[in-house]
Amino acid sequence: MAITVRMSDKEQEMLRKKCIELNKLLINRNLMPIKESELVHIILEQCIDETELTTSGQIKVINK
Repeated sequence: MAITVRMSDKEQEMLRKKCIELNKLLINRNLMPIKESELVHIILEQCIDETELTTSGQIKVINK
């Protein structure tokens, strides 16, 4: 099942910049660069279980 997620221009730019930053590091370590879509999957897999609702009703990613 394919799901489309709409991102704002700001979110797209943040993702693009982070992907470039990480890819430079990967390439310097002689590793394969990743695509922006791969980065999104990695972020979701690592953060989804860390997402909680605060007492004030805000959704936060909590680093435990």
